[in-house]
Amino acid sequence: MKKFISIITVLMASVSTGFATGQMSDHLLYKGETVMIFSNPLESYFDKDHPRPDKLFRFSCTACWRGYVATWKIEKDELYLVKLDEGSCDENPKKIPLKKVFPEAKDSVKATWFSGVIRIPQGKQLMYVHMGYGSIYEKDLFLTFEKGKLIKEEIVDNTKKVIPTGDERTLDELQKLKEWEDGQKK
Repeated sequence: MKKFISIITVLMASVSTGFATGQMSDHLLYKGETVMIFSNPLESYFDKDHPRPDKLFRFSCTACWRGYVATWKIEKDELYLVKLDEGSCDENPKKIPLKKVFPEAKDSVKATWFSGVIRIPQGKQLMYVHMGYGSIYEKDLFLTFEKGKLIKEEIVDNTKKVIPTGDERTLDELQKLKEWEDGQKK
């Protein structure tokens, strides 16, 4: 068992330093500020009834495996998608019209499909993890949504917690990536 764990640790170190990349974050207009979020609410929209438009969300940058950067807003405790940009590493990415994904869209789309948590990192970075959204900040604000409706806000002070090792955070992010890839195969 120890040998297996050692092999996994070596593989994680190889992946985290050679093949993995921290990801561009989506953005949220929240209480008058634009903040980065370490969540991708649009991904939960895609299913057999709403196939992911891979030709529209082309992979062009290792810092954005999903192929887009979304901008969101909360209005009257409801989550809305307001903008999509290509997930390229260009300084001025091209806009993706919302109508290409949501034909009925006007200025924004109410995110009634999204039930889950949006993570907003806050404060100084305590640990950088070169994969996904694994980096740890002083605090995290967690916004919980049910069918696009904000139902809970919680702040977690990470300075008062035991911080996992970089390898542990990398393993968590690898698991999330695997789950995402498995979901793409369905």
